[in-house]
Amino acid sequence: MLSRIDKYKKKRKFKRTTITIGIIVILGFSGGMKTALADLDIQGLLTNWFNNKKVESVQEIEGAVSLERDRLMQNLEVELQREIQAAENQLNSFTATQKQTRIAALQEYASNIKAGMTTDSSEQQAAVMKNIDIILENAKAQLDGQAAQLKLVTLPMPAAAPVPATAPDLVVVPETTSAPAVETSPTPKPETEVIPETEKAPEKEVKAASSPVQKEPVVSPPVEVDIYAVTDWFVKPNTSNVQIEELAVTDDVFSIDTSFSDILMNSQARGILNSILPGLEKHQHFHLIQYKTIEEMSRVAPGHFTESVLYLLNKKLSAVKK
Repeated sequence: MLSRIDKYKKKRKFKRTTITIGIIVILGFSGGMKTALADLDIQGLLTNWFNNKKVESVQEIEGAVSLERDRLMQNLEVELQREIQAAENQLNSFTATQKQTRIAALQEYASNIKAGMTTDSSEQQAAVMKNIDIILENAKAQLDGQAAQLKLVTLPMPAAAPVPATAPDLVVVPETTSAPAVETSPTPKPETEVIPETEKAPEKEVKAASSPVQKEPVVSPPVEVDIYAVTDWFVKPNTSNVQIEELAVTDDVFSIDTSFSDILMNSQARGILNSILPGLEKHQHFHLIQYKTIEEMSRVAPGHFTESVLYLLNKKLSAVKK
């Protein structure tokens, strides 16, 4: 069974054949078969000539367009270089002008600031003068105190020696210049003179000799404490909810490898130690372990410093920087 497309093609082919036969019949009637064939040859020549000319024209037009395009591109490149140079010159000129303008404006602004600047040091001068007055008053008070303490003792004046007649070259020393003679003369001690300790020593020795001999108290030797036997270092914390995990502890933080003395020197670390190990710092034998580390104490008292307690201490202390 033929399809609709096949039927359509068959119908077109039949029409084309019918038209061709009709043309041949018409040409035969109009001038014969030879005339028709001659007309077909002329039409073919004209078609070939036209096609050749068309190709030549297209090639000629394409060549002319290509040449003109190259020439115009060269001209445009030259003009573009000129425009770039002109734009660069304009930009350089604009930059120089703006630079001078901005510098001049900035200089003028700075000059206006300088003209309006005023220096007022009256407050500083008043503070300095006040301090100087205080220093001066303190110095005067100190001098007054020294003058009150320096009480001159009245010294007896020695009798003036008679001037021998045979010694005319001797000069009599006036009373106002008799200070050297005062140094050689005995001077009475003032009533407020303090006896030095070295002079009081004999009196002490005499008193000690006269007093009965006292026996020195017998000092008992210190009792040695076995820290391994101590069972009440601190109140054990509740570590039932503590989950032990891996900790990354660096050298710049506190940890169980830090001694108790170093921990107590830091207020934050000290608070953590006392909160987890209450009563340890105030234990009567704490002085025996204060230079040990927590890790060392875990070997001294493993029943107190359990793995959970050590983990809890390490976790809290490692959050504090040294």
